[in-house]
Amino acid sequence: MEPGKKFDAAEFYSLIRAIQTESDFLKQAVMTPEEQQERSNVLTNFDNTIQAQVLSTIDHLASYQLHGWRELIDGGENAEEGADQASGVD
Repeated sequence: MEPGKKFDAAEFYSLIRAIQTESDFLKQAVMTPEEQQERSNVLTNFDNTIQAQVLSTIDHLASYQLHGWRELIDGGENAEEGADQASGVD
């Protein structure tokens, strides 16, 4: 209502109904404590998984840097010999 405007009961009740409707939508949007805990657990597990993958990737990159890409990927200078060693064929 605007200042100085005469009170209109119908408008007032209409606004109250609109507020109640919006509050019902808000109640549905808010998660229960159990849902919040579940969401937190999922996010924590995801974060831990990503951190483990990052650490593993960093370890692999450090190993590649120390030992050289060629030795780790194809067994050194001779690619066929490296492939045979990888497959277990002599």
